[in-house]
Amino acid sequence: MRAADAPVELVSPYQKYELKLRPFYPVPNRAAGSLLPVRINGGRPLRMVLDSGAEFIVIGAKAGRSLGISTGSEIELVGLGSKTAKVGRAATVQIGPISFRNCPVAITDRAASEGADGVIPLSLFSQFLLRFDSPGQTLGLIPYPREGNAVVPPSRAAAKHNPLLVATVLNNKQGGYVVLDTGAFCSAISREVARTLSGFPIAPAVPVVAGTGAATGQHVSSAVHFAIAQYDLVPREVVALDLSDLNRHFGVEVIGVLGFPELSQYVLTIDYRDGRVEFEPPQRLSARKLHRAHDNESPSALAFN
Repeated sequence: MRAADAPVELVSPYQKYELKLRPFYPVPNRAAGSLLPVRINGGRPLRMVLDSGAEFIVIGAKAGRSLGISTGSEIELVGLGSKTAKVGRAATVQIGPISFRNCPVAITDRAASEGADGVIPLSLFSQFLLRFDSPGQTLGLIPYPREGNAVVPPSRAAAKHNPLLVATVLNNKQGGYVVLDTGAFCSAISREVARTLSGFPIAPAVPVVAGTGAATGQHVSSAVHFAIAQYDLVPREVVALDLSDLNRHFGVEVIGVLGFPELSQYVLTIDYRDGRVEFEPPQRLSARKLHRAHDNESPSALAFN
């Protein structure tokens, strides 16, 4: 096996960790993500947006050169927006007390994320059970239970994608999949779905920013309800976008994206091993639960298990 093809390796002990997050303010007075300090190849700490919609660590070309990362093939990063990047490998990646080796890094010509040094995918930590607590500003990494001593992470087959992609029903009538994207500055629905909703405006285009690039859309003036498991999530701001690139990329019908502003109101428990994600509203918040006896208190299944 070539070094470039080798899997990411956890260097630190396989034990419980709690990483402190910091709010990301690309514009004043509006948190739009969570930041982690990341050292790549022993370089200076980088301010990286924790992005559950990303598949690679993403940084700009200037940072890539300074960190000694050589690149090879070119790929397209797909999300709310899209942009091209070249992929290399970082010998080491350190986030607080936890370290990895041989991590893929996508290097872009333009800034990876406005106001930050880049993005770090949540799936980098997928060998752990994750507890993303945005209200408490922590990311908990919990080893999976094992027989005997849990001294190494469980083996897991490599997946083409590691998205948080769950089934949803929009406004009680349109079914499909929604991406849970902590790196998106707002929530979105597809333009095709938006046209079926009352109140969809003919409005000037508005810019939408995510870790994978920028796009343009239109504000949806009517309320959009995302039914996920027992929860009815209603984002304050929803933008209609062309999501056809996501459909092609994931091979399923993606009809929406739940961005950081909505997800930050919950504690998310993410199980990449068994393909499950659970929403938990903090005690100080109230969430409307849909009355479905067969689905009561059950986590949502990810599209790719």
